Amino acid sequence: MAGAALVASAALGAALVAPQPGERSDDRPNVIVVLTDDQRAGSFAAMPWLASQLARTGTGWAEFPNAFANTPLCCPARASLLTGLFARHTGVLDNGDGASFDASSTLATWLHEEGYRTGLVGKYLNRYPFGRLPFVPAGWDRFVAKRNQTGATVYRDFHAIDQVSPVFVRRYATDWLADRAVGFVRTAPASQPFFLLFAPSAPHAPWIPAARHDGTLLGLASEDPPSVVGTLRGAPPWVRSLPTPSAAQRTAWLEDQRRAAETLLAVDEALHALVSALGDRLDETVIFVLSDNGYSFGEHRWEGKTCPYEPCVRVPLAVHAPGLSPGEREELVSMVDVAPTILDLAGVRTPATMDGTSFARTIRAGDVTGDPADAVYLEWAGDERIPAWIAVRTSDFKLIRYADGFEELYDLSGRRWSADPWETTNRASDPRAAGLLGRLRTLLGRVLGPG
Repeated sequence: MAGAALVASAALGAALVAPQPGERSDDRPNVIVVLTDDQRAGSFAAMPWLASQLARTGTGWAEFPNAFANTPLCCPARASLLTGLFARHTGVLDNGDGASFDASSTLATWLHEEGYRTGLVGKYLNRYPFGRLPFVPAGWDRFVAKRNQTGATVYRDFHAIDQVSPVFVRRYATDWLADRAVGFVRTAPASQPFFLLFAPSAPHAPWIPAARHDGTLLGLASEDPPSVVGTLRGAPPWVRSLPTPSAAQRTAWLEDQRRAAETLLAVDEALHALVSALGDRLDETVIFVLSDNGYSFGEHRWEGKTCPYEPCVRVPLAVHAPGLSPGEREELVSMVDVAPTILDLAGVRTPATMDGTSFARTIRAGDVTGDPADAVYLEWAGDERIPAWIAVRTSDFKLIRYADGFEELYDLSGRRWSADPWETTNRASDPRAAGLLGRLRTLLGRVLGPG
């Protein structure tokens, strides 16, 4: 998965409609990335329009259920998406590191230099503008950045930067941002391809849905997963030190999940509005819908992000492309793979230093070149709550290693032991795991070794 230079195809080929007389001659696709905030994998059911597109044939939508955030935290994940680099290579290890991000080499600059009109609407990197005067980072033609200053400003009554002009907004955040994203699409010149990163705050805490959606999912069925109420065998010290959640706490987590799902209804409406604004240009547009990271509502006794377990590291991912057949794509993909995939589709040479690998071969109709990744690599630099860890995740197993050497091994699919998708039984000390551990350690050291 480590980045080798990829020379991209100049177009989507047969998957895109060829330009007709009077249309733009540049047949490179438009690209839209809808990046949500803290959305759990498996939650597209809370987005009814998108769910309907994924369920029908002929819509050009498909889901990638094995998608991951390499570092499950907002700012590092967003830096990785923009660069195709692991957090250790962007230097953005935590939410306070945005000021150190090198914005001179990103998707925005690479695509802008190749003739794309570029736009960002929504959340950029945490704490932007990093104590400076408002500024537009390199490569963005249109830049509308929402500022999340406190929890009270996540959904309304927030400040934003429109180009370099500060504005104060009282409207529901997703709706206000959606209007600007739709405006970018509608005003994009027909003669020029565009790239739009639309990044609403939902479903980030404190999970406040739009008034029109408040209470609409009161009947949402939910229950505690095994990693919340069951026994965790071989858990690391940081997990064992957490208190066993009470019944009241578990009820609160389920309620928070319901309200988080309600905030996604406005995102679904925004996505539908973007597609409607495209009109006939949908046939020349690739759309990615994903989250910066997942979120744990009590799994392994933990609420939040940065954990090495599936609720934190796994993210939802849906892709639209002309001619894309429906169904699920089982290959492993991660945040660092998004940038090389977009560059590949756009016909832009991928930097040789990139950590990610393009999965455009499964998006581009009829293209079967390349081999699927055999693993994804995950990391967290550590803090006072969760110690530093690195991990390798294959289609069947996950190996987690902490800075102090403690290891966790999970059989997610039942390949060797009984299936353990909730990661409740650590197999690292099982004598039968010796050979498997050796292979996974080799994979882990190959990419996430020292340095």
